[in-house]
Amino acid sequence: MITDYLKAGYPALLIRTHEPERFIGAACQQANGRTTLQWDVVRGFRELGNGAEWQECDPFDLPNMAAKGAEKSVWFLRNFHFWLNEPPVIQAIQNNLPIYKTKGITLVIVSAEAKLPLELDREVVVLDFPLPSREELKTILRGLVESTGIEPEDEEAVLDAAQGLTWEESENALALALVRQKRFDPHTICTLKAQMVEKSAALQFSQFTETFDTLGGLENLKEWTLNRFNNRRSGLPFRGILLLGVPGTGKSHFAKALGNEVGWPVLSLDMGRVFGSLVGESEAKMREALKVVDAMAPCILFIDEIEKGLAGVGGSSTDGGTTQRVGGTFLSWLNDHQSQVFVIATSNDYSKLPPEYTRMGRWDCLFFVDNPGYREQLDILDIYLKQFLGKTLGTLMAESDGRVKIPDLEGYSGAEIRQVAIEAAYNGGDLEAAARFVIPISKSQKQQMDALREWARFRTIPASRAVQEEARGPRRVTL
Repeated sequence: MITDYLKAGYPALLIRTHEPERFIGAACQQANGRTTLQWDVVRGFRELGNGAEWQECDPFDLPNMAAKGAEKSVWFLRNFHFWLNEPPVIQAIQNNLPIYKTKGITLVIVSAEAKLPLELDREVVVLDFPLPSREELKTILRGLVESTGIEPEDEEAVLDAAQGLTWEESENALALALVRQKRFDPHTICTLKAQMVEKSAALQFSQFTETFDTLGGLENLKEWTLNRFNNRRSGLPFRGILLLGVPGTGKSHFAKALGNEVGWPVLSLDMGRVFGSLVGESEAKMREALKVVDAMAPCILFIDEIEKGLAGVGGSSTDGGTTQRVGGTFLSWLNDHQSQVFVIATSNDYSKLPPEYTRMGRWDCLFFVDNPGYREQLDILDIYLKQFLGKTLGTLMAESDGRVKIPDLEGYSGAEIRQVAIEAAYNGGDLEAAARFVIPISKSQKQQMDALREWARFRTIPASRAVQEEARGPRRVTL
């Protein structure tokens, strides 16, 4: 990955990686006959590949030492970023840059962190060393197979689980799975990946129990999404969806359930935790979070109530434009990423979303999730009665000899129907009495809900199928 930069005579590079040994090994193969040397603060420096002894070298003297070294040489400096804020080191590097260029010398700072002082920001190129490819993970797996004689039951699932781990992490995870389960268990590997995600303050590795069976309605949305997953292939857009709609209608429930339906882990991004107090900190946190997301692919990225994290993105007067830059970083990634990451973002308030977040083409599709229709209400009520009362709606009505009646749930959201079921579990199954204790938001905030529906009418796709509502009034009998 650095061959072209060496040929072009770049004097300084910073390689961001958690695998310095793997990077240096790979880079030495690309050095094309150049002298390669390695330095660290404990051992000093030595030339690589000829069995040379380590020699002491103070980090403050290192830039001058390199300038006096052989022409066409590459110096790999491990964790040298700790000294990049020291004025003598900054000045020494600046003083020697012309010499490095003339003699074909390149300083390669190898670090897990990429923080450069302003004085060197334009002189040092920052590159990311990629995590092991699928083929490299396969090499690790086959090595363990050869040493143990145990074949994986599903090699592709194991490789999917190991995607996003370093070489060392992959080897450790596969070995741990063998020790614990006596087989290459993808679940054990995913557990270690979860620990990696938790190190990012903005991300959470979420393991949900929800499935489509526990989610009533939303048939359009379910069918469209499963078709997208089942027919995805290289070259076709695979970005994600924005779910706009009434609060409590199952938007978050759907995102959680989809992970179990397609067998992909779900990462939750908390936009509020991205923002920091230091200049540039928020943008760096967002980039780091998205880098982890890419490494975890294939996965689902879930952003709940995205508009709350973007409050103020339309103007920069209050935060110096930080929110706008963070939003821009996310949108650029959404457009350009090639990893198998499907984004599900939800929003309850379209008015707080900037236009660039709702335009067609930004997402694969925009869905509007409204309150359920009559049939969907019954499905949802049935699901929650089984959960909280231990009885289906049909069983409850049959056992009551007609005393239990289905309440009028017009305008109730899925979350509000759930609350009706909970109330019914406390009062012996009286659904009508339970419904009286739940006031739907469609009544308490009717004006806002009507405005939301009007906005979505020609801009989004309904998440539920349009069905002919059944009459709910008393039956007319002609004698």
